[in-house]
Amino acid sequence: MSKFARIVVLATALTSLFAVMSSTAGAVTWTNTGSTVIHATGTGIVYSEGSNAMVCSGATLSATAAAIIVASVYSVPGTVTFSPCTLAGQSTYVHCGFTLTGSAFATPVTTGVADLTCTARLTANNAALCHLEGTVIGHYINPTAATSTPGKVTMTTSSTVGTTHSSGTSCLLGTGPGHLSEHTLTVTTVAGSPIITRHP
Repeated sequence: MSKFARIVVLATALTSLFAVMSSTAGAVTWTNTGSTVIHATGTGIVYSEGSNAMVCSGATLSATAAAIIVASVYSVPGTVTFSPCTLAGQSTYVHCGFTLTGSAFATPVTTGVADLTCTARLTANNAALCHLEGTVIGHYINPTAATSTPGKVTMTTSSTVGTTHSSGTSCLLGTGPGHLSEHTLTVTTVAGSPIITRHP
């Protein structure tokens, strides 16, 4: 190989190296040094459409928090069930799928949005009554081992969750944008809590 060819090869290699370095220099990495499986409980919600309200007195959440994600956001998929609930005097429950997408971190809080897709059903026969869907601001607070405080998931008050009739039924709440109360769910144990950090 000629001297000139060797210089070209070296220059090409350096260019590739600098490109890789520049692409990874600004990369964001999220780490979870705690549990990757989340189980949490809460005190429930109030969801209202005008003068109509569905009141739930309990909540159970299950989710998965990855050990490491190299991306600008940290996504946690899961489900949450609100039960027991009362709607127009009838016993109901609400089951939701969600993804909590964290985009900001300030020790010990990850902040982002939670996309909710829910169905309210009659407890007696599981008949679907209402479809609820929308986005709320969400937070995850890391556990504090020194005070034995487990991690917490908070979904803030929102008026952007919409309600529609479920197929073949009439939603007793009505339809349109509703009001969802703020609710906090606490991880059942410190040992079962994720510990999330954003780098850089």
